Amino acid sequence: MISDELLAAYLEGNTTEEETLRVLRALEGDELLQELMVTAERVDAALGEGGRSYSLIPMTRMAAESEGNLCDVQCEEYVLRRRGIPADAEALEQAARDNRWLRGQGTPLHSVGRLLERSGLSVVRSYEASEEMLRQALDAGDDAIVVVNSRKLAASQAECSESDPNHAVVVVAYDRVAQRVSLYDPASDDGTDSYPAGRFLEAWDDSCRYLVRVAEKGGAYNPQPIDTGDIELTEDLLELREAIAENAHDVWAAARIREGWSYGPVRDDARKRHPDLVPYADLPDGEKEYDRRMAFDTIKLVKKLGFDMVKHSDSELYRLMMGRLHRRERVSHCPHCGAPVLMGQAYCGDCGRKVEWKEWM
Repeated sequence: MISDELLAAYLEGNTTEEETLRVLRALEGDELLQELMVTAERVDAALGEGGRSYSLIPMTRMAAESEGNLCDVQCEEYVLRRRGIPADAEALEQAARDNRWLRGQGTPLHSVGRLLERSGLSVVRSYEASEEMLRQALDAGDDAIVVVNSRKLAASQAECSESDPNHAVVVVAYDRVAQRVSLYDPASDDGTDSYPAGRFLEAWDDSCRYLVRVAEKGGAYNPQPIDTGDIELTEDLLELREAIAENAHDVWAAARIREGWSYGPVRDDARKRHPDLVPYADLPDGEKEYDRRMAFDTIKLVKKLGFDMVKHSDSELYRLMMGRLHRRERVSHCPHCGAPVLMGQAYCGDCGRKVEWKEWM
């Protein structure tokens, strides 16, 4: 028996040598698992990828390297206290759990900083941030939360080969002369530690240099959208782009009409008239291109974040296989929320709470 997490990692090529051998041994005597692998290959072929050649943004990876998986909550509490904002540790943890920013496995990278937003601070998230961006944030008096690979950060495991962005820390200072970085580390007994800049950067690389910059509201805003230039779309997805663009225009137009707007040859905010309140086909080419670009970038971002778009006929294959797995009693339901959970899964993917199989098998 192998877990769904291990199977997914194997399909994505993210298993260690030992884990790969476990999957291969399981495949030898399990016809259903063999069929599932064939199905996965067919879906990949349908997507026209044949294996990704682009780097993924680890948006859904978990920051969890401290007691109770609370490293992000503790970092955000630290930032609040530094800024003189009252912070109650238990209340922050509860708010994070209530809003599902903190889950059973930790805090997803895309949820880092949500408690600070809730406290009225301005939060800007950036992937593929540079050293200079980090230094500029510190020079401006902003706080900087980053996610690192804790093993690569530790001196005893600096040669770690695993790519695992699993730990939120706060960058306190960056000494350009000594080339050292000081961090508030919630998993450290001392609280604040100093590391060689090179080792810190190597550990930071595994989160695609994820930077959460925190400041007071009203400051300068420099957008840093995720670079999706390495993503190429198949013909099917290019067709989907046009459908998304047209629907986005219809959504915008319907909202404006509900607000009392109507067509007018020239935009007039006082009278609520807008020249773009026409069918998508009647829009000027420039306006169509704006909608297409939005759709194009959205589809590419979805793929950059590690998600795939599969046609119904292809996804039906997966549903069929999962139904057969269910009949083999490899799927049960979470005792807390009732969501389907595969045997061996440590946490419910829906509510995030720990699954104790021995209590409800």
